[in-house]
Amino acid sequence: MREVAQEERAGLSLGPLDPLDPYALAEEHGIKVYTLEGLLRFELRDEALSHFTVQSSSSWSAALVPLGSARVIVENESHKLVRRRSNIAHELGHHLLEHSFDGVVLGEDHNRQFDPVQEKQATFMAGELLVPLIAAQRMAYRGWDNERVANTYGVSEQFAQMQMKGPRVRAERAARKYGFA
Repeated sequence: MREVAQEERAGLSLGPLDPLDPYALAEEHGIKVYTLEGLLRFELRDEALSHFTVQSSSSWSAALVPLGSARVIVENESHKLVRRRSNIAHELGHHLLEHSFDGVVLGEDHNRQFDPVQEKQATFMAGELLVPLIAAQRMAYRGWDNERVANTYGVSEQFAQMQMKGPRVRAERAARKYGFA
């Protein structure tokens, strides 16, 4: 999966330390990204828009939707841009890993239920697309905090923490081992 992310970043002429624009990657793959409000022209009802962007905005973030052989992503524009970027990267992870759509079901409580393995894979791919391991390792050794990582890569501080946790542990161990601490 890491190699796929590296290839995709290289396809956009990005090095391992460059920030990635997930919207540009979607465009590169011919995947249009729509906001919920953008679906009003396709007859999305105002009630549905209000439900997902106001009353229950945290219940839904984004979805990769098959339309024949094409794919589109629909995103919840009520979320902060850093979350939207990670949502788009996550949905692109499903696309890049060629996940099937037969694993998505609607449960009795009307919540979507997904294949947990595919969800973990898409989350991993989003991390590698937005803050690759090699970048995280360099930032860990340089002592970057979550805020600096988040600002540099256009992600939330929580997302930065997720990507930096392992590299920080390794950097701290190396510093203790070699007397840099």
